[in-house]
Amino acid sequence: MEKVGLVLQGGGMRGIYTSGVLDYFMEQGLYIPYVIAVSAGACNGAAYLARQPGLGKTMHTKYIRDSRYFHAWNLVKRRPLLGMDFIFDELLQRVEPFALDRFWAAEEEFVVVATDCATGEAVYFTKNECDNLFQVIRASCSLPFVSPKVNINGRQLWDGGITHPIPLQKSLNDGNERHVVILTSSQSPGWVTRNMWRVERLFAGGSQIGQALIRHFRVFLEATQQVRQLQQEGKAFVIAPPTGTYMRGFERRQEKLLRYYTLGYEDARACFSDLLDWLGKGKQQDTGRAE
Repeated sequence: MEKVGLVLQGGGMRGIYTSGVLDYFMEQGLYIPYVIAVSAGACNGAAYLARQPGLGKTMHTKYIRDSRYFHAWNLVKRRPLLGMDFIFDELLQRVEPFALDRFWAAEEEFVVVATDCATGEAVYFTKNECDNLFQVIRASCSLPFVSPKVNINGRQLWDGGITHPIPLQKSLNDGNERHVVILTSSQSPGWVTRNMWRVERLFAGGSQIGQALIRHFRVFLEATQQVRQLQQEGKAFVIAPPTGTYMRGFERRQEKLLRYYTLGYEDARACFSDLLDWLGKGKQQDTGRAE
């Protein structure tokens, strides 16, 4: 039987789309045996393994106006844009407790991607290597220049999306022959190209991490092309917002975040029968409902 991987893109607050998709999966009892995730996708992937529907939705919306969670003014005060201490030390451990026991009991493989700031290369953490799960996810989510670097085993790490915005290739390298890919935007190649030259001018001749940032846009384009190619070959099942649908990665309007969550949930519902057929699992009854 072919091995199947679940590939989760990041995207900041756009990750709430993935929350909606995975909440529907969990309601239907669908769990893919291998999950690889980056940045916001790592948060959603962890909640998926922990069998904790609703957590991503809560984290993205309930606290979005709390300055301890996220506020541009934090940069003026020389604080991280995202309050990582508040999120990982207070919210997920005391206020909205993450089900660590269920996460560790889950049979699914889990791989989180971060970026080594010294070498500009991807660093992978498997579930068995996540001695401190929150620290690993924090590293994968730490945005360059607006979040502190995260030290794990002597390595200074930043956002995994720098090196693997869509970590499909790692899933292939790990032996998966087919992939369920959840994207958080449907940006056109033109948008990517327009931003590419700005980054190239800013970091030309710079450090290894600067070179990784320059490569980021090319890697993103290559990964999206790879996704499309595998989709055409029947080896990838893609769930993504419709073309023309867009939300900022730093969105703070709760109503828009909730709409993006519902979009993900309803997109998952709409394609679920086709997905089960693609997975060879037959039909399941649709009982889910977005709130």
